[in-house]
Amino acid sequence: MNEKESGREHTGIAAEMKVLLREPPLLIGILAVFLLFAVFIIYPFVKILLVPTSADWMRAVTDKEFIEVFSHTIFSSFVATATAIVFGFIFAYGVNYTNMPCKRFFQVVALLPTMAPSVVSGLAFIMLFGRRGFITWEMLHLKVDLYGPVGLWAAQTIAFFPLAYITISGVLKNISPNLELAAQNLGAKGWYLFRTVTLRLATPGLASAFLLVGINSLADFGNPMLVGGNYHVLATEAYTQVTGAWDLPMGATLSVFLVIPTLIVFFVQRYYLEKNSYVTVTGKPVAGLIRVTAGPAATWCFFTFCMLLSLGILMIIGVVVLFAFTVSFGADYTFTLEYFKEGVINSNVMVNSWVASMSTAAISTVFGIALAFLVLRKKFPGRTVMDFLAMLPVSLPGTFIGLAMILAFNDGPLEMTGTLAIIILGMALRQLPVGYRQAVAGLKQIEGSLEQASTNLGAGSFTTFRKIVLPMLKNSLSVSFVYAFMRSMNTLSTVIFLVSPEWNLASINIMSLANQGFLPTASATAVGIMLVIYLTFGVVKLILRDKINIFDL
Repeated sequence: MNEKESGREHTGIAAEMKVLLREPPLLIGILAVFLLFAVFIIYPFVKILLVPTSADWMRAVTDKEFIEVFSHTIFSSFVATATAIVFGFIFAYGVNYTNMPCKRFFQVVALLPTMAPSVVSGLAFIMLFGRRGFITWEMLHLKVDLYGPVGLWAAQTIAFFPLAYITISGVLKNISPNLELAAQNLGAKGWYLFRTVTLRLATPGLASAFLLVGINSLADFGNPMLVGGNYHVLATEAYTQVTGAWDLPMGATLSVFLVIPTLIVFFVQRYYLEKNSYVTVTGKPVAGLIRVTAGPAATWCFFTFCMLLSLGILMIIGVVVLFAFTVSFGADYTFTLEYFKEGVINSNVMVNSWVASMSTAAISTVFGIALAFLVLRKKFPGRTVMDFLAMLPVSLPGTFIGLAMILAFNDGPLEMTGTLAIIILGMALRQLPVGYRQAVAGLKQIEGSLEQASTNLGAGSFTTFRKIVLPMLKNSLSVSFVYAFMRSMNTLSTVIFLVSPEWNLASINIMSLANQGFLPTASATAVGIMLVIYLTFGVVKLILRDKINIFDL
């Protein structure tokens, strides 16, 4: 029996090729996808790996300066990730396991940093706690310098706390109450119940959150650039080597070194999540069962923590708004639109960002759905490779992707340096995994027999995809589009090497203005980005209404 099964497996490729040959459009489509991956993913990444010489590699691993930068990167990322996870878990537990008031308010506020540019936390930190910060200088009259590891830790914790909260909350919300009720009936309660049941069931979510936040903090560029001071990390040092020291090989070397920890984290995440499926620790709650919640004292402790953290987030967003619309916050509180006109209305960077982000969202969403349809619904040689390549960019730092794009398409038949096309390409690669995974999740909820029935009636793969699959993926498509648009409007590290004087972006302009001391205009530009994102969410919500719950986390 095993030999027969083995024989069937050996003839699987031949059988799959026969099916493909009967559908030339499908075969052409698959070959086109692999060609696109080869040109826009494999070729640029190989190109950047070939730039450093053996001397560059040796210098990177022996030079005291670069060893220190690498240690800074690992340490700051670990500390910020650990703090974000703790904050995210406490916040998510309070929202899901207590009867505290203002839950909806906390849910909305927790997501605000995800809709703001990634540099907003660092920008607000400068305005509040910098050398001339409103709190440290204006209110407390303190001469302090919080630039460096402390400032970077605070900025990254606030910036990545929402990602930890979203991931952990999704797991806690889906834990079946009957497991905790059964433990309670057996005598477990309070801290013992939490430690032996709830915490263990949430462990995969905690691990997933730690790895996701870890990847983002390792690759963070904006916050280290603004508040890191002389505390250099790999992302900023690679940029400095290329633009400051004009040492492209060393910049490429450091970018590759930055990939190593993120790839390790990425593969550990994939292995762990496959080994510890969420299905084993979640399930649909049994009707009539009420979740075990924390007692009154614990509830008020959670409420106090969530309120203080929410007020901190609102203070960060608020100070950016105040700087944007007052003549001189801290000295002259007269309302003004001059900074908003300068940074948003009279500047083309916002239009550039909107055009690039809309194009990126459309490409990553449509291409992601097409990829998911091929990988999940069609059998062909190389499906595993296609799945891996579709997810690979999520593990790569933005500076690595941007530098690889520049090296690959600086000349030749596909010369794109300095154009809008290369910006969209870099952003689309970064967002492709999101659209792909969203489509995979949506397709898994659609019964495959519907597509089989369409095929049996004579429709080809592309007709089935267009008329059957796409209409049933409207929600996945809309969520993917909105998320890709939001992240593209806020992106910084991916495009830092790709922008040009003609095609500059709002997120890059914020960092540039802040570094030059033009904080009000930088704040106004950040507010402009947030307004564009909120308007996009409002239009999507108006169109889809109850089909999408943006803040339901």
